[in-house]
Amino acid sequence: MLILAALIPAASCFGFARITGTVTDSESGIELAGVNVVLLGTHYGSATDLDGHYSIMGLRPGSYDMQASYLGYKIAVQTNVIVSDDNEQLIIDIALEPTVLAMGQEVVVIGERPLVDVEETASVRTLSEDDISGMVAEGIDDLLETQVGVVRDNNDIHIRGGRADENLYIIDNLSVKDPISGQGLGIYLSADAVQSLEVITGGFNAEYGEAMSGLVNVETRDGGEEYSGSLMMKTDNLFGYPTDHQNTGNVEFSLGGPLPVENIPGLNRAPGFIGFFINGYGYISDTYLPHSSAELVPYRESYDPFAIREENNWSILGKVTYRPSPIFRISYSYGRSLRINQGYFDRLVEDKRYFPLKFMNILNDYNTVTREGLQQTWNITHTLDRRTYYELTVGNFYNRVHSAVGRLNWDEYAEPLDQEPTRYYILPDGEIVVNTGDGLWDTGTSDLYHDHFNDTWQVRFKLTSQVHTRHQVRTGFEFEHTELQLINIHDPWINSTSGLGGDFDMYNASTMTGAFFVQDRITFEGMIANIGVRLDWWAPGHYVEEAIDDPNVITLTDEARQMFHDNTTDIFGYAVKYHLSPRLGISHPVTDSDVLFFNYGHFSQRPRFSYVYAKLKSYSPSTYQLFGNPNLDPETTVSYEMGLKHRFSGNEVLELVAFYKDIFDYPTSFNVISNNPRLGSVSYYQYFNIDYARVRGLELRFRARQGRYFSGTADFSYSIATGKSSSANAEIQAAADTRVAEKTLGEEYLSWDKPINTTFGVWLNVAEGDHPDWLGIHWPDRWGGSIRWDLSSGKRYTPARLVNNGQDIQDDGDQYSAMTDWWNTVDIKLWKEWSVFNNSTTVRVFLEAENIFDYRIPNRINPLTGEPWRVGDRYPWEIDDPQFYGIEDPSMYKAPRQVSLGVGIRF
Repeated sequence: MLILAALIPAASCFGFARITGTVTDSESGIELAGVNVVLLGTHYGSATDLDGHYSIMGLRPGSYDMQASYLGYKIAVQTNVIVSDDNEQLIIDIALEPTVLAMGQEVVVIGERPLVDVEETASVRTLSEDDISGMVAEGIDDLLETQVGVVRDNNDIHIRGGRADENLYIIDNLSVKDPISGQGLGIYLSADAVQSLEVITGGFNAEYGEAMSGLVNVETRDGGEEYSGSLMMKTDNLFGYPTDHQNTGNVEFSLGGPLPVENIPGLNRAPGFIGFFINGYGYISDTYLPHSSAELVPYRESYDPFAIREENNWSILGKVTYRPSPIFRISYSYGRSLRINQGYFDRLVEDKRYFPLKFMNILNDYNTVTREGLQQTWNITHTLDRRTYYELTVGNFYNRVHSAVGRLNWDEYAEPLDQEPTRYYILPDGEIVVNTGDGLWDTGTSDLYHDHFNDTWQVRFKLTSQVHTRHQVRTGFEFEHTELQLINIHDPWINSTSGLGGDFDMYNASTMTGAFFVQDRITFEGMIANIGVRLDWWAPGHYVEEAIDDPNVITLTDEARQMFHDNTTDIFGYAVKYHLSPRLGISHPVTDSDVLFFNYGHFSQRPRFSYVYAKLKSYSPSTYQLFGNPNLDPETTVSYEMGLKHRFSGNEVLELVAFYKDIFDYPTSFNVISNNPRLGSVSYYQYFNIDYARVRGLELRFRARQGRYFSGTADFSYSIATGKSSSANAEIQAAADTRVAEKTLGEEYLSWDKPINTTFGVWLNVAEGDHPDWLGIHWPDRWGGSIRWDLSSGKRYTPARLVNNGQDIQDDGDQYSAMTDWWNTVDIKLWKEWSVFNNSTTVRVFLEAENIFDYRIPNRINPLTGEPWRVGDRYPWEIDDPQFYGIEDPSMYKAPRQVSLGVGIRF
């Protein structure tokens, strides 16, 4: 609070300036009485009289955003209204555009877009289409990584210290989260297909659920009244240069405009406007990791033409929008994506294998991972009257992940073998070590066959009404039905009684979820309050209920069966669980230039389905059995956030935020010893809601515009994320691997915790017709660029030391208590445009460089040295690892510098 107070300027004296003017109808010119005119983020406001006049008095010098709102008209926002010492009266006339839409559906911004929304009661960042085009980014995750409070660790997105599965991803009002693995984006979407990207890192309203850390809301592009399109190609391989290229190629096209319906039966007489937009995207790369021995074989033969290189990303998005009248809009969007690789950069469910070093010489016998996503969405927006409108979404999201060796079935796998002769190594201290083989497999296949999918139908309905001048009420409901299936087989060559190898899991289930919510947005003399409550419900489905009633399921005790019945309610033949979440957000002006906001809320999400359904009806002979638990409760976060938004001017704003989160009921594996009447004492692991975490931090955001050419950002965050463990499988991993410490009884740092993150960004845009004179040079027009510098704390690791004369390795501190050196990267983008074909077409040439100074960022750390693993490092004898055989792991570091050159055409 002392920091916040220090930023609030003294307000002991008030100026005498005033803003006056007349509000009229833009079409008729008639003066409008009763129009509400306010200076956003302040206590100042007025209403027009019978002659349409308004007057706001007693203003101090400064920059203001002025809003005029009236029933039956679009809201008008005049930005960067400057009140200075030498003008006692500033005259601003406003012409409001009539509309038949409900109040608040359309907002007209006069001037440049505000750098900060002073009426928001939470931390919200919105990227527009123009913002995205100036960034070095391929997909949504690349855009998220640039936001304050977001950490990307092992290709997982962590928002404000939460686990990677705590974020909700929405595309065109449809949730696209894989419910089995918890991975956010089950469908790949190109950055160029995005109209706007909204990231809420704390305090989202009651209309959003199934998330505890962050919300990512994506709106795709629509077709406009005129035809437009683009074609872009880029590569980092210019005829073999530079020599360290990754052989990356990227092509993308977009086309949109009015749909030619004149010759389409049934549509040629349709009233109103029909528009379309289509986007196609392809990305292929050999990556910076070895690939020469790999021939990718996706599980469907028809996908073979898309498996060109080591990393293959493809997506297509089509969207049709129909507006038969100004008050009714319906759209249909279809998106499909396909990713084919060998899993070097993404996990499947809990497994994090990444680059398979021991298979480096026989990558053809390693898994090909095929990820396909499909999204279909119907959206309807209908204005009922000038106060009320509703939104209806019906959609389907299908996601499938398949990982196998080519198109082999699991019973065709073979055990990997190292057939190289014995080798002798001399360690730096003179010791001689004998190794059988060279540490790399020569024959055989991978040990994993995996396939899972989810097929989800969703219905979402929202009703919004301006029931009173001060109250805007929004209410609605959601419903989802999901069918899911998983097959997971380890070591298929092992001869077991099941015939499914050393360890397996498989299930097919269906489940239903839903929610009801209501919230009220209250406006009173500059203060905004969002008050809401959300009720989430979940029916685990008959698969779980059958397991509960089946006495042969040995992992469910009588107490567990009774607990399930006690904690669920029978509705229409389904066992249902509930969770209630209150939400409160307040935005309140404290001076003419400062707005204080606060939010508090309970946020919950159902557990990953893999934690619920795993092995409920299957029992494999593996040593460490890990079973799902149908009694798992939703995970819950109680979050507090307070912030201050300060406007130095309309072109300079500062935001300071402090937040604190308590996270409860994390699922984690726990050893259970149960006395079974038939089998006697049985020991296994099962998931229970017994873990927790805490995250606390500060964020500082500065935004500035300098003239019409430059804009810049400076972000700083400090946060600490601690908890019982960094993984739901921490305890079973500790039992299976002597190198992994047992779970602590207290809190430890979470593996992805990065206390300090700092980012500086500068954008330059010289528009058409501008020829600035800088440094004595008369510069050309239509060019620009951006530079982004990221500086952050290094990677966390658990320090260790050798004991027993170098025979064993032992932790030498708390889990993840040590950190590597600081990380820093610099990305740049430069572009130049020209007009061709009578100025109807624009050609843009651009250069992108990621990690331009080639900073070496480690993926894994030697806990004995605190440095990345190097050949020759001291290593405990008992560990069988290729590093000890003198093999350099190419995945030890993150991607090196990559420079791409591209050309784009827009018309």
